[in-house]
Amino acid sequence: MAQGFRLLITVMVVLFLSCFMLASVEASQSETVTVKVTVSAAISISISDSAVSLGSVSAGSTKASTAAVTVTNNGSGINETYSLSLANPSGWTASQTAAGADTYVLCAAFSNLDTGIIWGLTNHALSITPVACSTTKFSGDQNGVSVLYNSTRKLWFQFKSPTASSVSTEQGIVVTITAQAA
Repeated sequence: MAQGFRLLITVMVVLFLSCFMLASVEASQSETVTVKVTVSAAISISISDSAVSLGSVSAGSTKASTAAVTVTNNGSGINETYSLSLANPSGWTASQTAAGADTYVLCAAFSNLDTGIIWGLTNHALSITPVACSTTKFSGDQNGVSVLYNSTRKLWFQFKSPTASSVSTEQGIVVTITAQAA
């Protein structure tokens, strides 16, 4: 009987140790995976108004907007730099140097207040080719360079009318504001 008891104890010890060895072997089995992701920046702007009315302007005169258009960087959390351009209405041509017959100058500037703008053709005249904003280009007391996410800029306009016009109906000059990652 002592021999049977020893055999039973031996079998129980072997079973007991086998359980620990199996548990430790299974616990050491693991693998890893690396998840890689690149977040694409969404570039986006919104403009508060779709039109600015300057009303009736005499030939050869200059008139500035009395209210600003608010431009907001509403992309996905990145800074944006703006470029500005315009499209000529039928019958008129934009100039960056001087108004003339059927030739006008449209200027734009980012500024908190219209009084913060010292208008000049070199830094403010728009063209049909997009021109990037800088610390001087299209700037008043604000600029369109590296505009922070969810930040706003006020955009003002100044119009130098043609000295003579073959068009007597209201004209619409489309200004395009393009945002790029700063």
